[in-house]
Amino acid sequence: MLATRSARLTATPSRATPALRRAPLAPRASAATSAGGSATAAPVVPEAALDTLRRAAARPGSVRPSDVLSALVAVEKAKLKPDGWDAALTAPGTRWRLIFTVPGKDITAAAKGQKGGTGGYFPLAACQKFDETGFENGVFLGPVGHLTFKGPFQMDARLTHFDVDTMYLGLGPWRLPLKLKKQVPLQELDRKAFKALPFFVYAYVGPDIVVARGRSGGVALWGRADSDWLASSGAMQVYK
Repeated sequence: MLATRSARLTATPSRATPALRRAPLAPRASAATSAGGSATAAPVVPEAALDTLRRAAARPGSVRPSDVLSALVAVEKAKLKPDGWDAALTAPGTRWRLIFTVPGKDITAAAKGQKGGTGGYFPLAACQKFDETGFENGVFLGPVGHLTFKGPFQMDARLTHFDVDTMYLGLGPWRLPLKLKKQVPLQELDRKAFKALPFFVYAYVGPDIVVARGRSGGVALWGRADSDWLASSGAMQVYK
């Protein structure tokens, strides 16, 4: 339970290179249509909502949780096209700090205009990365220790599936790998096993923030971690 929950909030090192597949994008609709036809409106980018989320990520706690929640709802409803999202998510050296989380029932209530919880800023130092070695996600206690989960991932447009095959327990300068199961490239899984994997459905991926919904229905905001935070949290020493 701890492993699964920690891996979703934030998932001997993996040698398998993850397969990154980009689903073909739908053709852009022309602004001009023939007689009798109708124009398809492009998604409207919710710039005000994205600005709110950027401020919340830059200074956690500076934006009211209710405002962060409203911004998350607006970004999800915009249904933005995933142009370039895979490149932004996996950009070399990029580490994503978990900023804010909202349980599924509360984000659903907010989207319907009903009363519910607002979610909140994540109280621990949690960070994830996606690169050629795989997906790794965990919590960090500075120089004291860390707990991370690692495995392969596969991104298809706005959807990323991942698996966890190794847990790392860190104490001071030591880092102990604990194998959870045999590593299997995701493209080799049968359809049933693949569909059972944990996943993120992205609502937005930019150079500075990420918004995604997990398999449990909860929505989270991540911000791109800077070098000062990576050093103080201990993530820099682990995610080399």
